[in-house]
Amino acid sequence: MIEALAVLGLDASTTDPTVVRAAYLNAVRRSHPDRNRASDANRRTASFTAAYRIAIDGLADLGDEEPPADAAPEPPPPPAIVDLDLSALVRIIADDTIEVAAPPDITFAWLVQAGHVAGDVTFLDRPAAMLQILVAFVGEPWCQMIFDLQGRAARGTTEIFCTIESIEDRPGPPIDAATRFVADQLAEVIDASIDA
Repeated sequence: MIEALAVLGLDASTTDPTVVRAAYLNAVRRSHPDRNRASDANRRTASFTAAYRIAIDGLADLGDEEPPADAAPEPPPPPAIVDLDLSALVRIIADDTIEVAAPPDITFAWLVQAGHVAGDVTFLDRPAAMLQILVAFVGEPWCQMIFDLQGRAARGTTEIFCTIESIEDRPGPPIDAATRFVADQLAEVIDASIDA
């Protein structure tokens, strides 16, 4: 855990999860490939993400299991939708793209819920409609998945663009398999919200 804190630029005596989270978010904002064109941006972002997970897990092991005070709150459940065919709401339109028949704000709320089920949400930017999760598929390395949402007002849909990158020294799963997995998680979250 001490090395993980050092990667995030923190002192080994740091025990406050909100300080760890703030350091992680600051590091990711500087290194993320969407904002930093350096050739090692992906690797650096992945190392910050791994360090964050190790540090937070280490703090939890020390008995401080409270979530950080500035952690993103659970999004409110989307409004109830009645008499909709679920297969019409979520569909895969490319190896790395999911289309959801809902506006961006509702789709983002569903995606955040699905992200909590699929892995650990490590970065969330509502205004930019971006989400990052840390996930490990069975038999695969730990990966970070990044989702970028684009509303399609003319069609009344939202497209979710998915990327995946292994944070270990071996390749991650193919993008189409990861996209299918996320689409399935979204369908389950939507199904649960419809039944609520």
